[in-house]
Amino acid sequence: MKRLIWICCCFYLLIGITSVVIAALLPELLSHYGRNYADGGNLIFAQFCGFLLGVLTQPLLSKKFGRSRMLSFTLWFIFAGFIVIAILPPWTIVLCFIPLVGFGSGIIESTIGAMIIDAVKDRTAVALSRLEVFYGVGALSMPIIISILIASGYWKISFYATCLFALLLAWAWSRFTSTHGHLLVNKKSNESHSVIASTVNRGFVPLAMVSTCVLLFFVYVGLEMSLVNFLPSILLETMKLDAAFAALSVSFYWGAMIVGRLVCGLLAEKFGYPRYLLWSTLGTFIVLICFLFVTTAWAAFAIITLMGLLMSGLFAIALIYSNSLFPGRTEQTTSKLIAASGLGGACMSWLTGRFMEQTSITFTLYFLVGLSALMVLLIVIMMRMRPVQATAAASPQRA
Repeated sequence: MKRLIWICCCFYLLIGITSVVIAALLPELLSHYGRNYADGGNLIFAQFCGFLLGVLTQPLLSKKFGRSRMLSFTLWFIFAGFIVIAILPPWTIVLCFIPLVGFGSGIIESTIGAMIIDAVKDRTAVALSRLEVFYGVGALSMPIIISILIASGYWKISFYATCLFALLLAWAWSRFTSTHGHLLVNKKSNESHSVIASTVNRGFVPLAMVSTCVLLFFVYVGLEMSLVNFLPSILLETMKLDAAFAALSVSFYWGAMIVGRLVCGLLAEKFGYPRYLLWSTLGTFIVLICFLFVTTAWAAFAIITLMGLLMSGLFAIALIYSNSLFPGRTEQTTSKLIAASGLGGACMSWLTGRFMEQTSITFTLYFLVGLSALMVLLIVIMMRMRPVQATAAASPQRA
């Protein structure tokens, strides 16, 4: 089981890297092709579309090919996408191949999450939070490596290095599945699946439960990505900091996220998932309110660090807790929630950017506070929910 967790951590490290490579190299790519930032937005959006398609089709592909084969060919999708982009073909070809990277990343994220929830029955939160640590390490370290490569004039190596990592992971995965393939099988019975499926798909209450969970992930990742994308700009506008110094805010945020993810699983297991989620979202809401009134750089960075610590375990713990409400439907539930998170990250980042451009920084900050308040409300609603299995079991008695 430990080997399964560690190789899954490598998958999360890979998608943490793929999530930031294009964004970190965007200035170099746009300069090489003579494109503007609107074209850069199209490139990132194309990668997101591939990610969303991968997440939404993951349950169907998993059923048809099995988790092992599906993860194998998604690694080759990532390899193919980056190896073509690395040779700097015409811009149209780049736009056609970058969705392959997003597609592979989307399938990996939803499959690995569902696999860990299914396979690890003891200390699930600890295992899933470890995956999130590796995602954060990839997202934090790759921009630093890329900046060094850009300064050296060898920025294309970033693509080749990612391709090499995908190849090594494909080899390690084939070795692992040849000896530990039994760990990848979803052990839920077909009978349980059919009973729960009928419950989830019919009736107002199950639909409301699914919608609440989906909305929580939409809002949370929307808030997280808005902070990651616009924290430097917010500090530049509100405190007139140096651009390089303001850019460090994202590193502080991600660094705090990584540290928090090292312990969030233990805290969630100790105090219970609902209580952990409630206190984390409530803390995030309070800290964001405090951010409205900071006037010094040290106070701003302290609050940003607190935000990273408080938000570090929300995704992993909410994913486990949401799946506990729909037993027997891990793959379907995980796919929906990760799709909602990707869509939320794209939509809320776009909306935050428009608010900053057309209104004011203060209004934008109040908008982010509103998102955190909505998260608190959604967690409170989820705490009153009961697993749909109980509803399914009660139905024959009423008949």
